[in-house]
Amino acid sequence: MDRHTTSDSNTLRDRRSLRRDRNNVIAMQFDAAFFFERGVRYLERNQLKKALHAFRKTVEYEPNNPINYCNLAGVLSELGDFEASNEALLHVLEKLDPDMTECQFYLANNYANMGHYDIAEEYVIRYLDKDPEGEFAPDAEEMLDILMDEFGGGDAYAKWEETRKERERTQAIEDGRHFLEEGQFEAAVQWLEGLTKRDPDDTAARNNLSLAYYYTGRYQQAIETAEQVLEREPDNIHGLCNLAVFTAHLGSPSALHPIVKKLKKVFPLHYDHAMKVGTTLGIIGEHAAAFDVFSRLARLVDESEPVLMHSIAASAANSGRYGTARRWWKVLSQEPDMAEVALYYLDALREAEHLGLRTLRVSYQYDVPLQVKFAEMKKRLSRGDIDSWRSDPLLRTSLYWGLRHGTDEMRRAVIRTLSVIGDPDAERTLRSFLQRQDIPVTLQAAALYALQRMGARGRVELWSGGQQISVRMSDVPKDIILTVDPVWSGIYESAENWLSSQHKKRLAAEAKRVWSGFLRHVFGRNEIVIGKPEIWTAALVYSVLKRHGVPVRQKDVAEEFKVSTSSVSKAAGKLSGFFLTMP
Repeated sequence: MDRHTTSDSNTLRDRRSLRRDRNNVIAMQFDAAFFFERGVRYLERNQLKKALHAFRKTVEYEPNNPINYCNLAGVLSELGDFEASNEALLHVLEKLDPDMTECQFYLANNYANMGHYDIAEEYVIRYLDKDPEGEFAPDAEEMLDILMDEFGGGDAYAKWEETRKERERTQAIEDGRHFLEEGQFEAAVQWLEGLTKRDPDDTAARNNLSLAYYYTGRYQQAIETAEQVLEREPDNIHGLCNLAVFTAHLGSPSALHPIVKKLKKVFPLHYDHAMKVGTTLGIIGEHAAAFDVFSRLARLVDESEPVLMHSIAASAANSGRYGTARRWWKVLSQEPDMAEVALYYLDALREAEHLGLRTLRVSYQYDVPLQVKFAEMKKRLSRGDIDSWRSDPLLRTSLYWGLRHGTDEMRRAVIRTLSVIGDPDAERTLRSFLQRQDIPVTLQAAALYALQRMGARGRVELWSGGQQISVRMSDVPKDIILTVDPVWSGIYESAENWLSSQHKKRLAAEAKRVWSGFLRHVFGRNEIVIGKPEIWTAALVYSVLKRHGVPVRQKDVAEEFKVSTSSVSKAAGKLSGFFLTMP
């Protein structure tokens, strides 16, 4: 009895002990992390079906985690179930995280494996568009090349490229860059002034506006606008660089020093910003500092672009490092379409060494110098090759530079060229030019005639008698062309005086009309040169007399004005087309 009781008691104790032991066992926790780890282990052992089961469990436990779906899609793709993989990836993009750009790349892989190369091309382009420097960018670029070269693709890329360009054009117009890049500086001022009024916090537009002011010669406004940017953002790279250039141009060393000191401490990792800093240092004469910036940048990039090659060479030449400059320009000469630029500067470098110059003054402009470009422009104008350079931004820059800083002869040539271009920005530029107080009457007349030739309407502001006046274009004299050049007006006046002395004053009106018509023809053409005034006076007199049946010989008129008969004959031939046909 007692033994039985004891036995029962022992059994009870054993059962209680077993229950206590069971309570000490740690229960396994099944969650997404658990199945993720199992899935990874299965993948490492290439047990794809078990990995698939594990990753499906991660989705069950965490249905809103896009990573789980990507892992699941990866295993499905490995198993060849591309459609199911795509469903998982599209679920991520459409329901969970549209910014998960790697899904675009995975989809491209899947569709390529399915043989749907056109769809694969679309998705790889979407990936590169959204994440051009992403983890899979090199692989995506290689895939795109293969799809286009080996599978006849390219349609999706062409559409994307056109969309990208249109988007860029739209953005460029919105922030004013389009007008600056096209050399339409007056248009840029108008657009950007309105833009900054509507959105005072648009820093990019304000920086562009300061540049537009500078390019149109409104230097004080350019400085004030750049300072406004730096008041809001003291470390704004573009604002700082713009202010440095403007201040250096106006010749204020005390104001420039702190700006330069700050710029020398800056080295942005962003390529465009670093180029801006280096170029600015070069423009303001800090060539050694510019060389350091460009050289460091060249070490950071995989492959130097032509603009960087020229910048290194220019800063080297400007700081007396001729060997380095020569080496980089030789490399640049091998680049497509860059031989002209590189060879121009290599020739200049040889000349500098021959003359024993310690440094060579070189422009940081990524082209041949503006003066050379301007000379080329005049050659093109003489050939009538207008369309090829009508929208050339660098040419526009050279034109506006010549109009602001050139000699009177150069400015007259610019005005003539703008009259041929004849677009709205050319008109705005001429109107702005007329508002200057420092231009001679002849250039004022040239600008007015150019506007008249372009069909400008409304009023124009100009200076007369020490004050600014407003003139209707319809009130500008039709024969204002005569006052564009003192030689031109002198020829007519001499002809008029001679006709009056011969009691033929009645013919002076036609002489003026013919001469004015000829000058309008000459205005836009460099190939016609008006040389010795006496020849043209004689030709004009002879042509008018002959036209009205007055007995006259070329020889007699030539002797009257002390010029050769042959020269009078040639000049009279050129005038003959400007007489009205007589009944």
